[in-house]
Amino acid sequence: MGLALVFIYLAQSLFPLVSYPPARVASFLISAAPGDFATFMIVRLGHAAIRGLSVGVNLSTVLLGGLLGLWIGSAREDERRARRALTAGVALFVAAFALNLGTVGATALTPVIFYVLAAYLFARVAGQVSLREAFGEAPGLHEEIKSPHGTSRRGFLARLVWVGALVGGAALFARPLLRSQKAANIAPAARPWVPPADDTDFPSTAGQAQEITSNEDFYNVDINVVKPMVDGDRWRLKVHGLVNRPLELSFMGLQESFEVVEMAHTLTCISNEVGGDLISTAVWRGVRLRDVLEKGGLQGGVVDIVFRAAEGYSDSIPLEKALEPTTLLVFGMNGVALPKEHGFPVRVIVPGIYGMKNVKWVTEIEAVATDYQGYWMMRGWSDEARIKTESRIDVPGNGATVSEGSTIAGVAWAGDRGVERVEVSTDRGATWQPAQLKRELSPLAWRLWAVSLPPGSKGRRIMVRAVDKTGNVQTSQTSPPHPDGASGYHVIDVEVI
Repeated sequence: MGLALVFIYLAQSLFPLVSYPPARVASFLISAAPGDFATFMIVRLGHAAIRGLSVGVNLSTVLLGGLLGLWIGSAREDERRARRALTAGVALFVAAFALNLGTVGATALTPVIFYVLAAYLFARVAGQVSLREAFGEAPGLHEEIKSPHGTSRRGFLARLVWVGALVGGAALFARPLLRSQKAANIAPAARPWVPPADDTDFPSTAGQAQEITSNEDFYNVDINVVKPMVDGDRWRLKVHGLVNRPLELSFMGLQESFEVVEMAHTLTCISNEVGGDLISTAVWRGVRLRDVLEKGGLQGGVVDIVFRAAEGYSDSIPLEKALEPTTLLVFGMNGVALPKEHGFPVRVIVPGIYGMKNVKWVTEIEAVATDYQGYWMMRGWSDEARIKTESRIDVPGNGATVSEGSTIAGVAWAGDRGVERVEVSTDRGATWQPAQLKRELSPLAWRLWAVSLPPGSKGRRIMVRAVDKTGNVQTSQTSPPHPDGASGYHVIDVEVI
């Protein structure tokens, strides 16, 4: 079973239409989990819950292979053992194919070929030797016994170990190459984003976040154990529901039919803790959702715009938010096509709203007359999901030893409201010192800030707060991420020498 899983894992790296069965099982369990249970696991374990589930499903699959092997190997006659191996192989093929249906449908030939080969590999190896030959009964432990095929028990198991090591090693070294996404052409922006002139006096501080996060370092959170691999050439975006003219757009058709724009925007996860790193900024390239909806012709009575993803995930935003000019269907990220893990070929970017509603791998847009409840809403998370005004200290780290006059630096963000100022306290909130802000990259992006540590006692507690452009001061009230995002001041303790 281990060999069969490695084989399929390598195959799905090469061919997007082949899904990895344990990942599909894990994804199904995640989507089927009751809301209270899912929330409890996320609150207690964070994103380790998904990784733990993935490990558990893979181990369970290997255990299933072992149980099937025991059943096959318990047959004493060669013919009966072969029939059991064939039955087990067919059952595994049917299960893998059925799990794959939820991704690509029943017409794709590529998954069938690889699932047949994996099932054959399992049946061939599992039917090779009986339990008596594998573990020994009458002969002594040091005696060689022959299988019906003329292979000694030790030789057969040794070959099995060597084959497994070779296949696993090949998968380990080939995976980065095989999983690399084929370069996709993306249309240039009619209105390319140009960064404002940089400040000459803003200090450069090692360890402070970069204004634009690289694609490799951009945070990545979703419910998928294995990210969907969508074929950009076959991908189609369907726009339907309460529209006068349903649309079906190809990857290039989307880019050629509407004005292409760019914007710098900060995306953050609703699960981000105070001072956490589930937040990043990129320059996104795409088309306005408003333009696409207007081409479809919205009917009266629309309440929400629903987005559905290739792997089954869905969520919605209010019509008013969908019609804002900064809500985009994006296909580019920092000058290149969206990486697979960030939603290739197309995802939604909705300023001011937490990442869970910025749906990746979008395949459908539907206009509906109801308040549609998405995956996380049905599990008790906020439907409005409005990003709170927050700030973070990047430098120095908690518990660091620093000198008087050292730089304190970090980032602050406020969704689509923009950051007006940042203040730092070194006396437990009795007084607040204004920090220097780097020029605004975009009203939708975070701002870098810095301040010098004033003279004072050796032990120092540092806290930070931001004020957005509506005059709203970041709250000091501490709350966990669930149900509508974490809040509170980011606080660190340092030793001053």
